[in-house]
Amino acid sequence: MERQLNAAMIKMPLMEIDDDLREVLLADRARSTAVIAIHLFLRVGKQYQFRRDDELAAMNDVVGQIIDAICGIPEETLADFAAEEADVRAVATDTIAKEIFFDLTRVFTPVYVREPYGGG
Repeated sequence: MERQLNAAMIKMPLMEIDDDLREVLLADRARSTAVIAIHLFLRVGKQYQFRRDDELAAMNDVVGQIIDAICGIPEETLADFAAEEADVRAVATDTIAKEIFFDLTRVFTPVYVREPYGGG
C-alpha cells in the first residue's frame, strides 16, 4: 500500500518548531524561514523523496520551494503561528502546512520511500 503525502504530514514537524524560532519568524523572516524549511525537509524526507520529471530533486530545490511557500504566507498568519493561544496557533499551523503541501506537490512528486524498522 502506497502512502500519500498530505498536509498533516507537514503539520506534524511544524508543530515541533520552538517558540523562540516562531517569534523570530517576523523579526528575521529570511533566516528563520530557512531554518524551518530545512527542518521540514529533514523530517518529511525521512519518509518521502521529492521528484521532478522522474529525477530526484536536490535538497536545495525542495528547501527553496518550502521557503517560497512560507514567504507567500501573510504576516498575520505568521504572527498567529507565534501566538501564545493554542487555538490561534493551531489554525495558523494548519494554514501554513496546507500552503507548503500544495506548493510542494505543485512542483514535485512526493514518493514514499521509508524502509521498515531495521532496514538500511
